[in-house]
Formats: sequence, C-alpha cells, structure tokens
Amino acid sequence: MKHQQRQPVARALNRNNSNDGHFGLGLRELKKLDKLRRIKEAAADLFTSKGFEATTTAEIAERAGVGEGTIFLYAKDKRDLLFDICMDELEEARSKAFAKIRPEMPLLEQLLVPEVVMYRQLAKNIRLERIFFEELTFCSGPQAERLRESRLRMISRIEHLLLAAEQRGHIRSEEDPAFVARHVFFSSQSAMRWWIAGHKPKVSEGIADL
Repeated sequence: MKHQQRQPVARALNRNNSNDGHFGLGLRELKKLDKLRRIKEAAADLFTSKGFEATTTAEIAERAGVGEGTIFLYAKDKRDLLFDICMDELEEARSKAFAKIRPEMPLLEQLLVPEVVMYRQLAKNIRLERIFFEELTFCSGPQAERLRESRLRMISRIEHLLLAAEQRGHIRSEEDPAFVARHVFFSSQSAMRWWIAGHKPKVSEGIADL
C-alpha cells in the first residue's frame, strides 16, 4: 500500500493554533485534528496496556475509529508515533518549565525547575515513558535529528542560565559555560534514566537524587 505524504504530529497539532488551539481552523482541519487526537490517545493506551511490541497499527486504528491508512498520514510506523506522542508532551512541558524561571532565583533553583516539571510529566505515565526511553536507544532518521535539536535547545538554555548567573556575580568559573552546560545536561539525563527504570519511582526521590 502506498502511503500518502505524512505530516509530523507536532506540526499538525501546532499549525495555525492560537491560545484556544483551534482559532482560524476550518471544519476539515478540525476533523483532522480530532482524528489525530484519537490516534494518539489510542496508541498511548494500547502501548501502555498491551506493550509496544504487541500493539499493531491495525489495533490502534480500530481503537481510534479510523482506517489504518490514516495513521500513516502522520507517522511512518508505530515507533514513529510513539516518539511523536512522547516528544510533543516532553517538549511542551520543558517550554512551560523554563517560562517559570525568574532571574532573581538562585542558580540551583533555576536548574531544578525544569527537572521537577519533567519528572512530574514522566510520572503521569511511567510505563509509556519507559517504552519511549528504551526506543530512544535505536533512534535514527528524522526522529534522531528532532531529538538532537531538542537536546541542543536544552543545553543552550542551561548555558544561558549559567552565563546570567556569572554576570550577576553569583558564580565564578574558568570553564567554558557551554562545556559546563553539556555536562549538567548529561548528568541530569543519566539520573532521569536511572530513576525511571526503578521500581515505582517517586518524583520526590528522583529530584532528591539530582
């Protein structure tokens, strides 16, 4: 079966959105968004309840009430769909987290704000996020590039926090801020993977371990 050109999930959801998420969209676009929402919800439910490997795109389509071919308008395969579901949620949570940071906060508190938000987001569906983290190991193609860009944005944000703290005289360092930012990020990612792999991980314990 020839698949029609697919639309990345994030782009399909975010295009033309305003504060209410639907302003300016026609009926056809609204129907597409509704189908996409149902597909994502069905996929997340099935991945969580049945497991990633055991779930088929046919089952996702049936649960979502769409034809199986519709899924391929938005994702290359179920792994692509899993990646988009989780990345959309995590990137949105991360953006909201950095918006909460205030200049007057101590640097350590500034660095912890996005970590707390991310841990809380992951805790909403630990089983699904575990699957996502496992699949990240084999990430390639466009999804690998999206992941790389997301990580670079995070490192850049950390670097800006370090530079601002240094300019205010709150910290002193002879190291390159970009180098420090990378290793802050690497350490937090390692801690997050350790935490999410644990038995019944608690947000408070994950944050305390940073």
